[in-house]
Amino acid sequence: MRKVLARVFPLVVVSLATLPLSSQVQGVWTTTGSSQDARELNAQVALGTGALSIGGTDGLTILPSAELYNSKTGTWSLTGSMTAGRESFPAVVLQTGKVLVVGGLGTGSTVLAEAELYDPATGTWSSAGSLSVARFGHTATLLGNGKVLVAGGCGANDCSVDTAVSELYDPASNSWSATGNLNTTRHYHTAVRLKTGRVLVIGGSTGAASNSCEMYDPAKGTWSNAASTNVVRYLNTTTLLPDGKVLVTGGTPSRVPLNSAELYDPASNTWTLTGSMTIGRYAHTATLLGDGTVVVAGGVGQSISCGKDCTGYIPTAKVDIYNEATGKFIAGANLSRARAHHFTTLVKPGRALASGGMGTTSICCVVLNTAEFYTPLSLTFSAFSLNFGFEQVGVTTQAQTVTVTNVSNHPVTFASVTASGDYAAPNDCSGTLAPTQACTLNINFTPTIAGSRGGAVTLMDDSPGNPKQTIKLSGVGEVNAISFSPATLKFPGQTPGTSSLLSVMLINDGTTPVNIGAIAISPVRKTFTQSNNCPATLNVNQSCVVQVVFTPPDTGKYSSTLSVTDSAAGSPQSMAITGTGLNN
Repeated sequence: MRKVLARVFPLVVVSLATLPLSSQVQGVWTTTGSSQDARELNAQVALGTGALSIGGTDGLTILPSAELYNSKTGTWSLTGSMTAGRESFPAVVLQTGKVLVVGGLGTGSTVLAEAELYDPATGTWSSAGSLSVARFGHTATLLGNGKVLVAGGCGANDCSVDTAVSELYDPASNSWSATGNLNTTRHYHTAVRLKTGRVLVIGGSTGAASNSCEMYDPAKGTWSNAASTNVVRYLNTTTLLPDGKVLVTGGTPSRVPLNSAELYDPASNTWTLTGSMTIGRYAHTATLLGDGTVVVAGGVGQSISCGKDCTGYIPTAKVDIYNEATGKFIAGANLSRARAHHFTTLVKPGRALASGGMGTTSICCVVLNTAEFYTPLSLTFSAFSLNFGFEQVGVTTQAQTVTVTNVSNHPVTFASVTASGDYAAPNDCSGTLAPTQACTLNINFTPTIAGSRGGAVTLMDDSPGNPKQTIKLSGVGEVNAISFSPATLKFPGQTPGTSSLLSVMLINDGTTPVNIGAIAISPVRKTFTQSNNCPATLNVNQSCVVQVVFTPPDTGKYSSTLSVTDSAAGSPQSMAITGTGLNN
């Protein structure tokens, strides 16, 4: 088997803890279920409610296996296996919903010509004929007429022979036919179908990294030269943007990772340098998100010696987010694992799923079976949880506020804002937030019974990736107007004859002033004593402090009760006090 610019390393399966789907938040990577097989140099496509990951290598074996990711459950399950294991090959979802895989590098470094077809309805593979030229490191592009264009690639397992041959797959007849050849042989290039229906092929290696580009016209079946990129690169990424332009990021001219990026304009057939990434990288991924931004993840970020077995090819966990409106990359949340030669696929409901690839440990490089997904950042919240403290049953607290800000470059419309439990949010941020616009939630707590009262405010919106945001709420209902905070005092153990002090707050949580009578500790002895700054009348929401001193006369455990006689219902109010004299 052959890996571009990298060695093959022993398989070490690394498992990360899986976070529940309910814990998903925006603008971060969330670990999800691990795949059954560790794999890199595989193919992965969005399928149904998740993704299909196919073939690749686990570091020792070329894999024929395939597995399905379910974005609803966050789990992977094996499905039918291909007839032949393969790596460094493309996969295409046809208009029929079936998945075509073509060529690749097989067991024993055999270059494959065979193609196979996966049927999601049955979970099985069948033959899709063979190419006229065996190849790997090639491209396969779905055309507007439903056919698939295969172009270029390596014809020998050491890439000493490249091909310019292009071929078309017709799903209707399950057969292959010749079409016009590339003007330049190339491998590990990229290809993208433009909105015009033409296919743009970019760079790659022709024995050395190239900046040449070509355009395929499906109507004529011919290739013509297109404008060259400004920078020589291969192992880069290519992304079709919503306005029809094409973004190319990173890559390498030979070994050094590039941080440059450029845009292709089909209308003028020109390339223009755009903002640079925060780091150089190749063998990375770039995924168009539902908000129009592009998340660029992982890749080889160093090409220098690190003193490891994997010297020279060090994956990175760094992530950049590209915004075409500003022409800039900004650093995003890092992947949980550094990875390169992996796949990132946009899966429902709009999250970018990154899985597999080459990772690192403290001593070596490994092939990963871990997966994680990125949820685009649309909204920020000034708080994701609120605590309302103590409140008398039936009484409404003063409102606490949460500011919601749209930090994306698109409007966000709220379908609903609802409160649960003993909470209400009358200012519900209903309607649409324009970019940079903010709204305020005013949240109240009215306990219906005594005890801890949990709840939440839930916002449903049309944010890509995570349309459900939750603010957790907590509070305590109490029957009496007067309460202690904390509810009990427990002194740490100490030497007999020495003293320590703890304070407790007396709070009026009621709706009317409370007259304070006696404040006392029982039984009356010098083990626990108190002093306080409480006034004769404690007004609504007013508090005072009672200071308790513990002086154990001997070893053993001691307990007393602090009582407050007042004009509130339930008087006297009381709390337990405990402490221990240590045996030194």
